Amino acid sequence: MPVKHQIGGVFVIVRNMPRAVAWYRDILGLEPDEAFVKNTAEDCRTIYSISMGKTDLILDSMHRETLTPSPNHLFFFETDDIKRTYDYVKQKNARGVSEIEGHVDVSFFEVMDPEGNKVMFCETKS
Repeated sequence: MPVKHQIGGVFVIVRNMPRAVAWYRDILGLEPDEAFVKNTAEDCRTIYSISMGKTDLILDSMHRETLTPSPNHLFFFETDDIKRTYDYVKQKNARGVSEIEGHVDVSFFEVMDPEGNKVMFCETKS
């Protein structure tokens, strides 16, 4: 097969890279990236990749002039405990936190990142 059945990365277009890097690292429970904070070179502030296993979360400010946040979530973060994750994200004062919705095999909620992108947190029960 010429195309792998694997997503290498998910792009999130952002206007303010330092703010986006800080928010995503904080929500993911990662320490601040001091090297990024100290680096003022413009080219180092246009793409920022966070390894998420086989798929990277790629923050991209190269296209910030055309940023139109999607009214729909474009990806989700997995969790094994949706209630605990919900409490954690609310504690982080995330904007637009929806209530937890549940179905037989899945529970989820959504938040807005600082750039206005909708992000979902999801627990699958199967």
